[in-house]
Amino acid sequence: MTRQTARRSRNRPAPPEGRLLAVRARLQFPVALFGLALSLDAPAAFAAHPLQTEDTGTQGAANVEIENGLSRARFDSTTLTVYQPQVSVGLATTVDAIVQPSVVWQHSPGQSSTSGLGDTNIDGKWRFWGSDPWSFAIRAGVLAPTSQKGLGLPHGDVSEHALLVATWDGTPTTVHANLGLTRVPRAPGTRETIAHVSAAVMQQINEKLILTADGEVDQDPDASRKTWPGSLLLGVIWTAKPGLDLDVGWQRSFSAQPVNRQWMAGLTYRFSL
Repeated sequence: MTRQTARRSRNRPAPPEGRLLAVRARLQFPVALFGLALSLDAPAAFAAHPLQTEDTGTQGAANVEIENGLSRARFDSTTLTVYQPQVSVGLATTVDAIVQPSVVWQHSPGQSSTSGLGDTNIDGKWRFWGSDPWSFAIRAGVLAPTSQKGLGLPHGDVSEHALLVATWDGTPTTVHANLGLTRVPRAPGTRETIAHVSAAVMQQINEKLILTADGEVDQDPDASRKTWPGSLLLGVIWTAKPGLDLDVGWQRSFSAQPVNRQWMAGLTYRFSL
């Protein structure tokens, strides 16, 4: 039987604010930068912070996880800081309800700074099969246009996303893999559906320390481009005490313009109702 709350099986995804690489192509600067930053964010998106790849772990009935993620990304001379908390509530042993809002601060030299609410992920997660060391799950939902000051999707538009998740738990090594699709409102010259592939490795050093490596590629939202922009993320997770984790991570994008370099930190707390 798959563990319902594995040692590091927690809910970034991924993140990634619904894989908002599509927003980068669809919207104008600075919203484009915001979309790219969130698509490359760890919690990103969907996974255990600072990972961007989702795992199959669920909280278990009446258990709650609050994940606080803070990231600071730089695109050329523009700096984006994003606070992205995520609340996951176990509705059943294998089913979670997830809400993930965001707050954004943007600064560009010579321009006034902008800050406000970003968009909000509203998701469900279902682990539908498990037999050690393998388990499989689906996470799906919508990115709701809750942003202010143009820091996200235009109001009235909704982006849908879905991830197929696989986890192999060969303690002390755990591997996660994702295949995903994100749909965004169509704009001329852009793809309406964006494919996503990612994988992560977690190496448990001892009871308190885990090292992580995570890589992803996403289909370019520009329909004329065949490249798949991607990123690599390295991180450390430290368990301060049972139910309380602290983490840090660093990420760099590849084959994407502008190049994104990003630092992130997180604090995750779990408790029972």
